[in-house]
Amino acid sequence: MKLGIRAHDLGRDSPEKLAQLIADANFQSVQLVLNKAVVYETDEPYILCDSVVTAVSKSLKERNIEVAMLGAYFNPIHSNKEKVKNAVDNFKFHLQQAKKFHTNLVGTETGSYNDDQWTYHELNSSEEAFNEVKRVFEQILIVAKEENAYLAIEPAYHHVISTPTRLKRLINELNHSHIQVTFDLFNLLYEGNYDQQHQIIDEMIDLFKDKISIVHAKDFIVEEGKLKQVAPGKGWLDYPYLFKKLQSLANEPVIIFEGVTGEDIEFSRLFIKNLAHHLENHSL
Repeated sequence: MKLGIRAHDLGRDSPEKLAQLIADANFQSVQLVLNKAVVYETDEPYILCDSVVTAVSKSLKERNIEVAMLGAYFNPIHSNKEKVKNAVDNFKFHLQQAKKFHTNLVGTETGSYNDDQWTYHELNSSEEAFNEVKRVFEQILIVAKEENAYLAIEPAYHHVISTPTRLKRLINELNHSHIQVTFDLFNLLYEGNYDQQHQIIDEMIDLFKDKISIVHAKDFIVEEGKLKQVAPGKGWLDYPYLFKKLQSLANEPVIIFEGVTGEDIEFSRLFIKNLAHHLENHSL
């Protein structure tokens, strides 16, 4: 099992120091958002700056750390259409540069009518929102195919693509071979369904058995009726059930810690490693 972390959860530093932070934390893989993880003096967007791309790629390779996915998350239905255009261009640039990081995945979520807040809005479930996300992703997939790279779509309850079935409909209508799925169970939960996590896991695995490449590792508790994110192993998420179901995927996904920081990193890393070891031995 490959276990990774979102690079900027370890800090923001030079390419060399960032790579060393990742190595020191004992991770094999990263989800990389360049502008959040790297400090570098340039007036260019990082993804278009050859010296940044080369320095980061070289530093990670020297420490045997792979880039599981580049993050270029944006809101396809933002009310500022110039901002959407720039974000789409940025996403395309990431697809074009992905091979230099030895990856073929570039990921995003699907946005909200609340613009930069990325929170629940009643119109997120509308046909208008669905069709706009579809239209924007169709543009991106042209470049994905040209670059032999993949758009990794991450559903979330409070965004436009909010359920496994809505994601399935989007993928069916896009009808494109260059789509993969990022599975973040926490993102699909809310106050009204957190006790149905087994059903949601089952549905995601059944619908996307051949498309899930990245699994985000989070956990949750409920405080005052609201879900609160905590570190993996410190909450109510049924990791044994999730990991057993992940074994049925067509390809082994990379497990990526997201929002796990400080002392929680080592606690959660050992929790996941021990669980994976137990399940492996139990299945023999």
